[in-house]
Amino acid sequence: MFFLALSAPAWAEGVSGDKAPEQVAIEASQTVPGSDESWATETLTRSEHLYPSVWGQVGIFRTRSAYSLPQGALTFGIGGELYSVGDAPDVTSFGPTAATTIAESLFVGYSPLEKLSFFLMRRNSSTTFSVGGGNNQLISSLGDFSFGGSYTFEVSPSLSVAPIANVMVASNFNNLAPSGSTVSGGLGAAATWSLYSATALPIFIHANVLYHSPQIRGASSGTLQPEIFFQFSRFHTLTAGMGAEIHLGDFIPFLEYQSTGQLASSLSFLSSPSKLTFGTRYVPLDNKSLALLVGMDIGTGRGIASGVPYTSPAQFVAQLSYTTGLSSTERKHYFTTTDVRVVNRKFIIKKNINFKTGSSILEQTSTELLNQIADVILKNQVHKLLIVGHTDSSAKDDYNLKLSLDRANAVKSYLVERGVSEDILMAQGFGKRKPRASNANEAGRAKNRRVEFFILE
Repeated sequence: MFFLALSAPAWAEGVSGDKAPEQVAIEASQTVPGSDESWATETLTRSEHLYPSVWGQVGIFRTRSAYSLPQGALTFGIGGELYSVGDAPDVTSFGPTAATTIAESLFVGYSPLEKLSFFLMRRNSSTTFSVGGGNNQLISSLGDFSFGGSYTFEVSPSLSVAPIANVMVASNFNNLAPSGSTVSGGLGAAATWSLYSATALPIFIHANVLYHSPQIRGASSGTLQPEIFFQFSRFHTLTAGMGAEIHLGDFIPFLEYQSTGQLASSLSFLSSPSKLTFGTRYVPLDNKSLALLVGMDIGTGRGIASGVPYTSPAQFVAQLSYTTGLSSTERKHYFTTTDVRVVNRKFIIKKNINFKTGSSILEQTSTELLNQIADVILKNQVHKLLIVGHTDSSAKDDYNLKLSLDRANAVKSYLVERGVSEDILMAQGFGKRKPRASNANEAGRAKNRRVEFFILE
């Protein structure tokens, strides 16, 4: 599935007459299953954003997206975190210590139904720190499991939201730290805003909010314990996160911020654990199924208190993931030209295709643009292309249907003249039935007069 919108300039669609022209029949074989607004919306949003977070859900690194994986897609991978500090909090009564923490997360995500995704994450971590006399001690937390799911609701073509639920089962620590009940739950929501329509760039902004019950419940001595070197809290927490990413060919730079308020603790929200993360994801394969992420955490909220996880000043993060169940055509690299560039599966057109007023006759000013479009189709070896015409609501239904189909066929004929095989091209007209904007004003009507292209194979 492929989407390309070309907006014709402002001209009057309506003409007077006693009888509207007859609609040219559209064969059933020319219709495209799912070729409605939700299909186009998916192409503009979700297809640009298929990479998992360490949760196994779509997202950046820690920040989760409101989008689900495509139905039937399976993703799995490993994430890692590493820091080493020389002035770690004193948990040994011997003063400041050196500490090195390594953590890795194994994750899997799966979408059994459209818009529904499930995830499972297993996190292991270990910290080596110094005690008096130069001796080293190791505290390990192995087999911490989180599992849950989310469901996507599309509020608009640019905005999606998703409720999130998860359950965490944390392992007990070794004898260097106290243990307690380690089963907890969380509820929250994610929102994702696509800036594609506003910027013509695949920029995505994500926001998360998640309440979680204490990951450790049990008596605490009130003094610092080695447990602070893990991401477990003895308090109810409220986590707020935001992140942004942009797709630039094989690279996807990102920036995210996450802060976890420790409710009823001695820390204020500003001094509660928080971090700013920046980095990039690299997708080296043509089908984009493999992704490598590297980045750095900067600790911004580093308050220290008993029962609250420690935040290091800096930490290296990485992730390797692989996703199956996605067609290669969905994430293909495309040849582009000066006025026709491709962002994943979408053409971004710098100019307009123009027709003479109220007709399907192409304006001479559009020939260079159509030449570039033909070049892109040929060099990318497209196997099947659907050309769809649309009008505004200025004229009668029958007239608009015929005009939209005639304009699609005019573009088809020109592409054939430029060497595109007629066998791979199909034309269809929707008239005024698929508006992109309001027909109440000229600006909206101009947006509705357009030709769209869908790559089917």
